[in-house]
Amino acid sequence: MSFDQIVQKTLCPFARTSKMGPPLTVASADVERELREHRTAIADFFRTARADELDGMVITFEDETLGASLDSLTRLTKRFFETLCALYPGVYIQDSPRPDETWYAMIEGERFFVVSFAPCYPEHSPRHNHGSPHTYFLLQPASTFERNAEAIDRRRERIHRAFTAVGRPYDAPLANVENDMFKSVMPIEPIDRHIPWWEAGDGAMKKAG
Repeated sequence: MSFDQIVQKTLCPFARTSKMGPPLTVASADVERELREHRTAIADFFRTARADELDGMVITFEDETLGASLDSLTRLTKRFFETLCALYPGVYIQDSPRPDETWYAMIEGERFFVVSFAPCYPEHSPRHNHGSPHTYFLLQPASTFERNAEAIDRRRERIHRAFTAVGRPYDAPLANVENDMFKSVMPIEPIDRHIPWWEAGDGAMKKAG
């Protein structure tokens, strides 16, 4: 199953009509090396996202071990952000982040945040990927939310009720937390806790050059 097929199954009305940038694939477990190879493509997406009214870019991680459990997804997220830190000066990781303080990543002047979909998320999770063995990172530029702010506010409660009605409660507090670091990995149970992916102990990072 591709991410496009997952999008068609989501209850978010904005997802189905979103305009996406070119998708990228990380085929092996050597995440750092392959992300370095995509450095220009990622920068190009963020440089043009606002002018071209792009809503996101999807990176598919094909190695099935990377998102098989919440712990492995947490380690992948840390590796991902550490590599971005080495590639782009506007990305950094706070030492002791708090949910109520502002933090965001920026590439080519575009603020963005990351949402993950992985096999570890069960059917009752909004991050469920409907049987795909792959892990997907959706990189969303802030400009898409600025552009659709009125429509999002108008339909927010309806969207939340739709997720709840099918047993996939939407974590509104997580979505509205001030610090974007906390949004990348969604908890499974209970959904109101935070996942500190920046504390994952996966060894020394391979330096991006």
